[in-house]
Amino acid sequence: MGQDIDSRRADHMDSLRWALIARRRATRAQLSEDTGLSTMTVGKLLAQMERCGEVRQDETVSAPSGRPSTIAAYNGEYAHFAAISVVQGEGASMFTCSIYNLFGERVRSDKLLLNAVREDSFDPWLEDVMARGYRLRLLAFALPGEAEGDCVFISDFEALLYDHFLPRLRRKYGVETLFENDVNAAVFGHVFERERIDVAAGVYFPRTFCPGAGVVVKGEILHGCRHFAGEIAFIHGADAWNALDYADTSRALRMIGELLVILACTVAPEGVVLYGDFFTPQWESALREHVKARLAGQFELKLTCEGDMAQDMERGAVRLAMRRLRELLRNS
Repeated sequence: MGQDIDSRRADHMDSLRWALIARRRATRAQLSEDTGLSTMTVGKLLAQMERCGEVRQDETVSAPSGRPSTIAAYNGEYAHFAAISVVQGEGASMFTCSIYNLFGERVRSDKLLLNAVREDSFDPWLEDVMARGYRLRLLAFALPGEAEGDCVFISDFEALLYDHFLPRLRRKYGVETLFENDVNAAVFGHVFERERIDVAAGVYFPRTFCPGAGVVVKGEILHGCRHFAGEIAFIHGADAWNALDYADTSRALRMIGELLVILACTVAPEGVVLYGDFFTPQWESALREHVKARLAGQFELKLTCEGDMAQDMERGAVRLAMRRLRELLRNS
């Protein structure tokens, strides 16, 4: 019985918190309408949130009844999360490390150029973030690689492999961690910010590395067994991709076109986004016709080409982090 009451209270607080975050400022009546909770329940929960600094209630406005209504303002700086992504170049990796508040607004962003990545490479930045008063609750990584739970089992950075990197950050800095493949995060961001379709796929062609793919089905990333979904470089093989000259348009179109055929036949996405700095409208048209011809007109892909995936990756990392942060705040 007590557990049921605690669960309902947590549900009510969660519903109220995110209704107020969405509005930023609202009266009890507005929040009651948004959540279905009574104004009395809303008032009690707001008082609890005010005591811990999550909400400020200090303004009044006129109400139709003639009695003034108190405005509750949510404190977006009550908690923060970090999103960390990378662009890899020859001999060095440029990490973008950004801090966001609970409104999903970026409040700080830094670049870290690392010639070699160690498990403590992010420590100086994190220590500076903590020293400046950011209330960091979550670290969200959007990086090339795969992780399941605490174990990073595929990574371009050897120091991040296995089950010591993520737990170490939690122990040292008291933050939760989230690790998502960079292409998965980009497709996730693309779907929610642009397409909003049930089944979407994306493929990233970085030229200097093998391509990778991500699939999102009904708002969830498709990881597959051992998070192996998306490791499409094995279809043609690493040697073939490493040897590919993207200036050889005919050969590159055939190889990429066959990947799209396989995606169409196995996932049948409503839309596919291709990331690569070499794509042009002519490429897009040729790839669409290649797939249409190979599938005898039975299926057509809606293709979108982007020069790079940094923006979509950031959007995806932020949305994934916000979803995880909601769970953390509900259980705190």
